[in-house]
Amino acid sequence: MPRLEIVDGPEKGRIFPIQREETVIGRLTYCDVMLAQKNISRQHARVVRSASEYFLEDLDSTNGTFLNGKRVRTRTRIRDYDLIRIYDVTLLFRESVESDEAAARGRDGSGSAADAGGEIPSGMTTETLSPESVAASGIRRNVGVNAYEKLRTVLQINRTLGSSLNIDLVLPKIVDSLITVFPQTDRAYILFPNDETGELEVRAEKRKDEGTMIASALGPISQTIANRVLSCGEAILNADGLDDNQFHVSDSVLDFPIRSMMCAPLIGPMQKPLGIIYVDTNDPYERFHEDDLEVLLSLAATAGQAVEYARTHEVQLRMDRRQRELATAKQVQLHFLPQDRPSVAGYRFFEFYNSAEEVGGDLYGYLPLPDGRLAITLGDVSGKGITAALIMARLCSEVRYRLVSAATPWDAVHDLNREFSRPENEAWFVTFVLCILDAQRHEALLINAGHMPPILRRFTSGDVQEVGDDAAGPPLGCDASIRYQPFRVQLDPGDALLMYTDGINEAMNLQRTVYGSRRVRKTLQEGPKPIDQLCHHLLSDVKQFTENQPQNDDICLVAIQRE
Repeated sequence: MPRLEIVDGPEKGRIFPIQREETVIGRLTYCDVMLAQKNISRQHARVVRSASEYFLEDLDSTNGTFLNGKRVRTRTRIRDYDLIRIYDVTLLFRESVESDEAAARGRDGSGSAADAGGEIPSGMTTETLSPESVAASGIRRNVGVNAYEKLRTVLQINRTLGSSLNIDLVLPKIVDSLITVFPQTDRAYILFPNDETGELEVRAEKRKDEGTMIASALGPISQTIANRVLSCGEAILNADGLDDNQFHVSDSVLDFPIRSMMCAPLIGPMQKPLGIIYVDTNDPYERFHEDDLEVLLSLAATAGQAVEYARTHEVQLRMDRRQRELATAKQVQLHFLPQDRPSVAGYRFFEFYNSAEEVGGDLYGYLPLPDGRLAITLGDVSGKGITAALIMARLCSEVRYRLVSAATPWDAVHDLNREFSRPENEAWFVTFVLCILDAQRHEALLINAGHMPPILRRFTSGDVQEVGDDAAGPPLGCDASIRYQPFRVQLDPGDALLMYTDGINEAMNLQRTVYGSRRVRKTLQEGPKPIDQLCHHLLSDVKQFTENQPQNDDICLVAIQRE
């Protein structure tokens, strides 16, 4: 009976029989194949039987349906051992499993083509048996698989290997194929070097009497042979037993004498040995020969491509997963920033935030104080990316706590500085500006910790000036003993106060020329009067200056204007 089996993802190993003309895969409980992940659509895909063939269709899902790594956009034929990926769940399609069960009965002696002594039944020869039948029957003597049969089997293996991009599924198929192509094989190994130590480790192994298994240590083969094949990228054939003088077998851990062995490198499209493939036999009548080595090299080349493609696919999946994680992190980070602008009679506000990467280290905030005033904060954590984003999230929480708990706003800044000056925090610092807006007195109380001076634009005269530069202290986290000095700015009707991070003044064009603080002031002086139009004018000029080049730093801009 056809079936789908989960081979990767939650509920790995679960099997869903295909019993209907249409088998629906989705999140809803009444789906034939119910997958509970929230990123899987309610009705995601379906398998449709038409006559004796099966087809896969995507049901306009959000995240798509993939067959052997390719997105399904139209009805697509599926075959035995095809892999269907739906978000993070991989399903193996088996068109029929009866043949596997028959092969298993043959191996355990039930219904075998050969009797217990391994003799061929009357009227049959190994030439009339297919390679698959020879391998399944356990025949060990007088093995005579001709070149045509080997070629046909290799072509079949090539098609099978090309149907999967999961390396854990690819490797067992390869070792299975070795027994099929070379029925006299007693043991087959695939070994890869450890990423850290470089030591060869068995990733897949098959013994004719034990079946396939996964191991973690170097198998019973000569390390000299293995290292020579891996380092030189050349194959080795020994048809008459190992020669101690030639291969230095004293360094091997062979547990029984080997009559014949072959070892070949797995070389992918990049032409670099990825690992090795090894087979041996203890049958004195069926040794390996030069034509066997040619077949092994052909198979190793195909297997090397399959392994490299599988590795590339795994890297891409990790990258896709990282992109999804970063997108989630960005959404979480944005929740630390204000969701709405404050409402203060007689004042208008503007803010803009855009990180250079998925997440950033700039921050801004609005916090109403118990005395009726409004605290406006803007900061820039040293660095970019994940580390800066984590510090930014912590700083957002610390600022809110300190402003509410401290006796005065400048005490809050002093507390922040002491916290960020602790020895465990010495690897980074924060430039920070605190603005306390008093809408009754129409004044702004500012404290600057190592940040660019805020810019004040007068409405009546149009003058633009940086304010409080002489009162600014060092960034938070540099010196715990610093006492920051506040300064006041009177806001007349129409006056605007702007605070920004260095993603604006340090923006660069193709000639590596920076935008600069002077151009910031000039652009603001020539800009329109309303605060939102003025800020958009500045941001547009920065974008035009950089010629739409990617940002080299986070950009944050906060402005207030008295009506």
